[in-house]
Amino acid sequence: MEELMKDGTAARSMCGDGKGSASGDAQAARSRTARVRVLEEESGQPDRPQRRAFLQTMAAQGLSIPAASFLLANGIGQAGAAELDKRDGAGAIAPRPASATGQIIRDFADPYIELIRLLHEASEIEHALMVQYLYAAFSLKPAYGGIAGYGIPTSNDCLGVAIQEMQHLGKVTRLLAELGASPSLVREDFPYEPEIYPFEFQLEPMGRGSLAKYVYAESPPHALDSRKAVDPEEKRFLAALDRALGGNAKRNHLGSLYANIIGVLQEYIATPEYKANRLKPWVATLEEIKREGEEDHFRFFKQVFMGTHKGFGGHPDVWSLPPRDAAYPSYDLPLNPTAYVGHRNQIQNPVALGLAWLGNLHYWTILLMVDCNHRTNENALMDLAKVQMMVPFWAIARHLPTLGSGMPFDPLTTGYSPCRTAGNNLKFLACMVRETDKVAHKLEAYLPKDYPLSLGKETFGTLSKMHTRYASRKQAAVC
Repeated sequence: MEELMKDGTAARSMCGDGKGSASGDAQAARSRTARVRVLEEESGQPDRPQRRAFLQTMAAQGLSIPAASFLLANGIGQAGAAELDKRDGAGAIAPRPASATGQIIRDFADPYIELIRLLHEASEIEHALMVQYLYAAFSLKPAYGGIAGYGIPTSNDCLGVAIQEMQHLGKVTRLLAELGASPSLVREDFPYEPEIYPFEFQLEPMGRGSLAKYVYAESPPHALDSRKAVDPEEKRFLAALDRALGGNAKRNHLGSLYANIIGVLQEYIATPEYKANRLKPWVATLEEIKREGEEDHFRFFKQVFMGTHKGFGGHPDVWSLPPRDAAYPSYDLPLNPTAYVGHRNQIQNPVALGLAWLGNLHYWTILLMVDCNHRTNENALMDLAKVQMMVPFWAIARHLPTLGSGMPFDPLTTGYSPCRTAGNNLKFLACMVRETDKVAHKLEAYLPKDYPLSLGKETFGTLSKMHTRYASRKQAAVC
């Protein structure tokens, strides 16, 4: 392990010296303000209904919300808003009562720009949810395999839900490609607090506190209204959820983002100048993503939160045990670990650090493959990505918690399309696979037994042939 640390597997030569660009980029990401903002009802402001009516009217007239806000702040004021409220016709929108969720602020009147903006935000949130759910699933001890899951897309276990979030991410990136936009696979470094999501994103082991957040975020808007609860079990659930959250939640739910995306997509399709009828099937796809979260994922997390999931074997009170109790369902793992040396929350155990860095390499390889697939139409890349996920990545992610850590899912500071051309991105990907293979061989003595050490060389060979074929095909097209 000392040799590994010297020649850079998890040391400063691979991930910077702790003071360079990798560290700076990650720290900048931590302080980044969310792009999507939510307008919530404000108390103690008597002019709030008029302001809201004005902003809604301006949005209906095709003026973006930020522009409307600027005009309001620069002299139109309440009198102008009141005058607008008196107008008859389709453009007049009456003030709406406060709802259970905040209203996402629209930035652009043009539906094409706004749709791409919202889809980029959705991809970032789906990515963050995916890795949070993976971290939670791998934090569970072997006795709770029925809750952790086995890698099949399903809403009955945590890995299954995480894989469905991967599928959501894939669909969002495909829709971006359909729109002629670049796929978006980046995410912010944890901890990160987006405006549309009701809690700070962070990697944490499964427990009642984290489960409460997932239940709340995935819920339909009115599912948590205690005033409508009649069943005693439902009242007990809502009371337990309220205690676990401790009032620490913004009034946002994930479904509201997709409701906005669906609305803007329908607007885009109906705009004559865009002639986007081919995108009509995407409305049903997005509605299914929204339904899957608000029904299936909400139900799963609610069952695990309450201890009623069949994976508990009829023992509903396990979450009341101290986290260090041997019978507690999850390992006592750190929050937001990182394999970047010199960063806050750096993994200290040298073996765990080396394996976590190897896990990062596989994670980045998977994302590079997905991005390359979108840009080259080399469909074999998706098959290679699935193998990377289900075999070497899975092996490391299951093993790390036994060493007191979890998979860090660190963001790659180059992004996932770091080169100018698709061919060069394929070359970059092949180099990443070769790098991963070298690190794996240096770590051979510490690898879990189910890690496939021969896979790296095979994958590199496949990618090299793919790069040659893709380059020759592009050259033929030029000729």
